[in-house]
Amino acid sequence: MPAPRVFVFGAGHVGTAIARAAEAAGFRVIVIDDRSEYADPARFSEGTAVLSGDIDTALSRYPLTAADAVVIATRGHRNDAVILERVATSPAGYVGLLGSKRKKAVVTKGLTAAGVPPASLERVRVPVGLAIGAVTPEEIAVSVVAELIAWRRGKP
Repeated sequence: MPAPRVFVFGAGHVGTAIARAAEAAGFRVIVIDDRSEYADPARFSEGTAVLSGDIDTALSRYPLTAADAVVIATRGHRNDAVILERVATSPAGYVGLLGSKRKKAVVTKGLTAAGVPPASLERVRVPVGLAIGAVTPEEIAVSVVAELIAWRRGKP
């Protein structure tokens, strides 16, 4: 079976570190950012697919399946909410959002008001990653990829 795909929305410092760590851990990585200067294939290894575009462009090109993981690490609440609204109800086997518990409350409240089913939002891991006290982008990437590995291996 092929390795699971990990969709990393956001190609900033943390998203880039997550993409690199996920690829090193054997995942097939697709990085999506609506800023072409960040979604530059030259910033990533040959094995990482890079797409400059929005959520609709990404999902039309790469429909999500239960074998896929999504990590949302964009530059702001508004972008995160737009992406989360589309992927929370998707068949993706793993959905994680970079951010704090406060961010989770704000985004969840808005998406619930917009009609996203509560059960779809409850499955989203916020904050994404294992609680190891990570601070730097690379440390955050390790915590996120450790959680992705646990998901891939069927560990809670």
